[in-house]
Amino acid sequence: MLLMETKRKILVKYRNGEKIRQISREAQISRNTIRGIIRNKEQIKEGYERKVQPYPALGEYIGKLEKILRENKNTKPKPTNRHVYEEIVLQGYRGSYSTISRYINKWNKIERSINPAACVPLEFSAGEAYQFDWSEEHVMINDEIVKVKVAHFMLCYSRKRFVRIYPNEKQEMVFDAHIKAFEYMGGSPKRGIYDNMKTAVQKVLRGKEREWNKKFEQLCAHYMVEPTACTPARGNEKGRVERQVAVDRQQFFTPMPKGKSMEEINDQLMSGFIKYNNTHKHPEYKDQTIEEVYQKEKDGLVSAPILFDGHKESYLKVSTTCLVRYDRNSYSVNCSCAGEIVECKAYADILIFIYEGKEVGVHTRKFSKGGTYYDPEHYLPLLKIKPGAFRNGAPFNGLELPQELCEVRELLEEKKNGARDFAQILSYIPVESMEAVVIACKEALKGGIITKDIILNILHRGNDQKEVEDNKSEEVYRELKCAPEVDLKQYDQLLSCRL
Repeated sequence: MLLMETKRKILVKYRNGEKIRQISREAQISRNTIRGIIRNKEQIKEGYERKVQPYPALGEYIGKLEKILRENKNTKPKPTNRHVYEEIVLQGYRGSYSTISRYINKWNKIERSINPAACVPLEFSAGEAYQFDWSEEHVMINDEIVKVKVAHFMLCYSRKRFVRIYPNEKQEMVFDAHIKAFEYMGGSPKRGIYDNMKTAVQKVLRGKEREWNKKFEQLCAHYMVEPTACTPARGNEKGRVERQVAVDRQQFFTPMPKGKSMEEINDQLMSGFIKYNNTHKHPEYKDQTIEEVYQKEKDGLVSAPILFDGHKESYLKVSTTCLVRYDRNSYSVNCSCAGEIVECKAYADILIFIYEGKEVGVHTRKFSKGGTYYDPEHYLPLLKIKPGAFRNGAPFNGLELPQELCEVRELLEEKKNGARDFAQILSYIPVESMEAVVIACKEALKGGIITKDIILNILHRGNDQKEVEDNKSEEVYRELKCAPEVDLKQYDQLLSCRL
C-alpha cells in the first residue's frame, strides 16, 4: 500500500501538468495505479493519522472512567466530554483532557456498534423472582364499555400467572394487587422485577440505583421481597411478563369480558387463569404444565404471617353536613365529627374514616365523579335535637326500616307531634342498636299502646334487665370455691355492744 505522502505527490504532479507516463517512470509505479489514484478510487485523507492511540496517563482510572460512562449512558441531557473529564479529575486523575476525550469517543463508538435489539436469554431458579406489569384493557360493565387497568404477575421460574383488573394504577391498587397475588401464589419469591412506575420508584438514580417510595418499601419489607427496577426503556429486562401481557390480552380479554361489576369480571378472570395454569405446557419443561412446575417452586416461596395493611393515608376536614370529600366524591361520617379533621384510610375497594382512634365511617369506594354517599346512621343522633330533619333530610331518602318500625311510624304519625316522636326514637339506634329498638317496638305493638315514652321505657327496661343478667353471670363467675369458717365469738361481741 502506497504511503499517503506518495499519493499526495502524484496528485500534485498531475495537477501541475505532468503526463501519467512521466509520473510512472519517475515514481516507478504502474500507470494503472496512478490512474486509480487520480480517479479517486482510493480515498485521500489529508493530515496526520495516528495508527495507535495510547492512554499511558489513564492506567488505573480506566475502570473509573468506564463506570462514569455506563452510569450516564441513558441520562438526559448526556454529560459532555469536558464534564466527564472534570469528574475524573476530582477522583485524582492528572492526565490531559485530550486523553480522556479520545477514550470517551472510542468507548461511544464501541457502544454504538452493539445491536440494541440483541438480548441475553434469562434464567431463573425456583422461588427466585417474579415480574409485575400494568396494561390497559376494556371490559363491559352493565352494558357500558369501561377502560380498566390490569395488574399482571408472573413467577419467573414456573410462569404461573395472576391477573386482576382495577379502575386505576394508584398505590392502593398496587398494594391490593400484591396482597391478592401473593395470597394466590401461596407466598412471595425473593425478588420482584418492575419498571420505573411512579407508585414504586420515587427517583431514578444512576445505573440500577433507585429511590423507592417509602410505603412501597414497607410492602416489600413485609413480604421480604427485594425490589429491582429495569433500566428505562429496556422492557426486555422483564420480557416474560411483557410477553404475558400479550398472551393475557388474547386469552382473557378477547372477546371483551362482560359483567355487572369489576368484582364479577375479576372472578371470571381468576377462573380463566387458573384453567390456563392447569392446562398449558411450560415453555421450557414441555412435558409438564405450568401448574406442575409451580408445585416444585412453591416450597421456595415465603408466606407472610399476616396480610399487609395496604392503604393510602390522608387527613381530611369534615364539613358541617358531616361529609368528607375524597377523590372528587363526598362520603358521610358520624355527626360527632362535624368540623373536625379525620384520618382517611383508602384501600382499593373501601374507605375507612377514623377520629380519635375510633372508626367513624366505612364506605364502599366509588370511582365515578361528583357523587355523594350517605350512611343514614351517621345522622340519626341529630334527630334527638332536630327531629324535623327526618322528613326532608337527604341521608334518610329511601331509608328502609324493619317492619316493626314502619308500623310504629304509621301509628305515631296519626297523632300530634308523632313524626317528631318517631324521629327521636330513631335517634337511639346508634346507641342501643337497631335490634334493641326493634324489640322495644315489637313489645309496644303487642301491648297495643304506642307512644314514644312507652317505647323508650321498654328500651331502658331491657337494658336494666340485661345489666341484671350480666351481674348474675358475674356472681356465678365469682362463686366461692371454699365456704368461710364461722366464728361465733363475733356474735357475742355484738351482743355486748347492744347491752
